[in-house]
Amino acid sequence: MKFLTKKKKFLNNLIIFTSGSTGTPKGVKITADCLNHFLEWSVGLGGPAEEKQGAVFLNQAPFSFDLSVMDSLKDSGAGVWVSTPSFAELCLADPGFEERLLPRLRAFLFCGETLPCATVRRLKSRFPQAVVVNTYGPTESTVAVTEVEITDTMAAGSSPLPVGRARPGTRIEIRNEKGAALPEGEQGEIVILGDTVSTGYLGREDLTAKAFFVSGKQGEQIRGYRTGDAGYLQDGMLYYAGRMDLQVKLHGYRIELEDIESNLRKLPGVSHAVVIPRERGGKIRSLTAFVSREQNSMEGENGEQGHEDGAVLRRQLMEFLPSYMIPKKIVVLPRMPLTNNGKADRKALGGMVR
Repeated sequence: MKFLTKKKKFLNNLIIFTSGSTGTPKGVKITADCLNHFLEWSVGLGGPAEEKQGAVFLNQAPFSFDLSVMDSLKDSGAGVWVSTPSFAELCLADPGFEERLLPRLRAFLFCGETLPCATVRRLKSRFPQAVVVNTYGPTESTVAVTEVEITDTMAAGSSPLPVGRARPGTRIEIRNEKGAALPEGEQGEIVILGDTVSTGYLGREDLTAKAFFVSGKQGEQIRGYRTGDAGYLQDGMLYYAGRMDLQVKLHGYRIELEDIESNLRKLPGVSHAVVIPRERGGKIRSLTAFVSREQNSMEGENGEQGHEDGAVLRRQLMEFLPSYMIPKKIVVLPRMPLTNNGKADRKALGGMVR
């Protein structure tokens, strides 16, 4: 961690390209100050910085591997795990993914996706010595800006988990469509202000003007970023409520796809869920849900495939949602397809919608 004790001179901008999951990847300009501020804060995630001297950080494994990736994990000697929840779910499908495989592991750091309560409970049962930390932050704010350790009490429920409190030097606001700040408890767009906010997109002044702004008086100005994420604050804690561009209109109803996904994950044995709209003639005609199941819920006592299928899941989902939000079809997959950065591959799933 010596590089944190003394400022290093970086190039004026580091360019990080977004994943492109919803379009053409954009180059995000990250300044040296943004990077330094992030590094100085992030080294304390999951435990004191002093405890991480010489620790191995496992930042996902190559996705060209299947579940034989467990051999690589065993040899890593990892002390801190950094990944999306989807990648952890992929590993949890193997019963061998537990404390004996990674005896030095002391912290799971999650980012990039919604972290389900069920995933936390499974990790805590297999890795009782490790803490689970949930974080939030887009590339445009230099990776992550909030963090919270998920306690057993938090994980015991089925409600959305918090993504944490803002790091020092960062302020989180919830704003309405007109840009006015909303009080705690009210849902709106998450806006990030602080010293890790990017200066904008490379060569895209039009997109920069829409998403980035400068707030404050001359000499006390601070950069801000409109995330396009919905959320709310409760007792200073941020809760993520989904992408605003994942809202669709079906049969006259405004529907949040991630709301359906959250309720699907409440169903017994469901480890992951993604809902894809089916379009025709420029309109949303129906919804298709893709789910993956926990390993022990997919097999019977004799190792045979369980009898529960998409039709059963649809009936179970009706206990939580009104009929107009129920997907027309639910497809059970043996494994959820992932992008190169470990998130559920919505494009690949969209190609499977008929």
